[in-house]
Amino acid sequence: MGRTLPTDGSLRGYVGRTLDAERHLAENSPHGLTVPLAHGRGKLHYVSPSREQYEKYYSVMANPVLWFIQHYLWDLGTEPVIDDRIHQAWTDGYVQVNMQVAEKVIELAHASHESPLVLVQDYQLYLVPRIVREALPNAIIQHFIHVPWPTAQYWKVLPKHMRDPIVEGLLGCNVIGFQSSGDVRNFLLTCEENLGLQVDEHERAVVADGRVVYARHYPISVDVDATTRLASSRGVKRQEEDLATWRPPFLIARIDRTDPSKNIVRGFIAYEKLLRYHPELKGKVQFWAFLQPSRQDVTAYARYTRQIRQTAARINSEQGSDEWQPIRLEIAESERKAMAALKNFDVLLVNPVYDGLNLVAKEGSLVNQKDGVIVLSENAGAHEELRGNVLSVNPFDVEATAAAMYTGLTMSAEERHRLNEGARSVVRANDIARWISNQVQDLRDLTSVRMPA
Repeated sequence: MGRTLPTDGSLRGYVGRTLDAERHLAENSPHGLTVPLAHGRGKLHYVSPSREQYEKYYSVMANPVLWFIQHYLWDLGTEPVIDDRIHQAWTDGYVQVNMQVAEKVIELAHASHESPLVLVQDYQLYLVPRIVREALPNAIIQHFIHVPWPTAQYWKVLPKHMRDPIVEGLLGCNVIGFQSSGDVRNFLLTCEENLGLQVDEHERAVVADGRVVYARHYPISVDVDATTRLASSRGVKRQEEDLATWRPPFLIARIDRTDPSKNIVRGFIAYEKLLRYHPELKGKVQFWAFLQPSRQDVTAYARYTRQIRQTAARINSEQGSDEWQPIRLEIAESERKAMAALKNFDVLLVNPVYDGLNLVAKEGSLVNQKDGVIVLSENAGAHEELRGNVLSVNPFDVEATAAAMYTGLTMSAEERHRLNEGARSVVRANDIARWISNQVQDLRDLTSVRMPA
């Protein structure tokens, strides 16, 4: 959600223009760009890798290589092929951009009179903490990883000279944050099995270079008040009015990016099976897939988007009629339209292959007005919190997914209400403020330093 992207195939040009604008800002802000914050103002500083470095860093190495590893997406019988292109992308792209970011952090820290607190985000910057640690041994460093952390064995898709620096980079931190307790366990096992490090599973800690590094999980969440305000806004209500003109008696919805990890095609196949097993639903149900275009400059993503379109078209041709279309597929971006769908679904399908968390499940739990039921992949990080208040499915099992959607459509009003209220209570109790405060509290407790209130 956010900035609207074109849907006419011109995404590459749009992204290029956006990057050009960012580069222009960077060139004209050598001492940082003043930006508004919630309380006061701050400075935004840029690093400026070359276009070739950025392409290797992001479009070759980070996506798809690291993203595919961390979401278990490679068909290991044939992919990936770690060839010279990937080796160069690692050395000349990923390593170089991480060094540039770290060097900027070090530069700013040296210009400050205070001991630095460095907060690093996600899989694009795994090498930064160690570089910063070597230059600033007294810094407090935390890295939060938004994506799943796979098993030690799956990391061996990468050659040792790539996978080991990733873990060693993270071990420059004081605290490493993950989305789920399973991610923490996988990280500790990776340290133990792949690097031979001493791990304390009870303390959830690793000993590295004579330092103790803690691993903790902080499932990210939504801003309850802001999300509720958006759901009640005029723009969303206008989208709901439009929805009411075509809404069938039963609405199955999904809100996702066109990313292979989201498992959209299997969701369509499960829905097709639902229609075959329960033909009485034909004409009474529609699957609304409102999808945001994602990384269409990466070949694997563009190919998956084509597969999504082809599968939906086939099902509509084989199962539909002149009066009724089984799947309503829209590939576009509109925060208001997405929110209207989340307010009005009877069943929300969230069936990622693997997901760090999946905020759609939480947003749907919070704003839905129809006692809608969420069918949720057991491999989504959000499942750890929402389990018991959703219908859990194995994302690869299309038969079970079809059955869960049918259950969600036909269960009693009382049971639907119980699940809906239970999920909503979880999200309200564990909102974005708690996600932040838990991290700050651990930095205080585990580093024995005074943190700002």
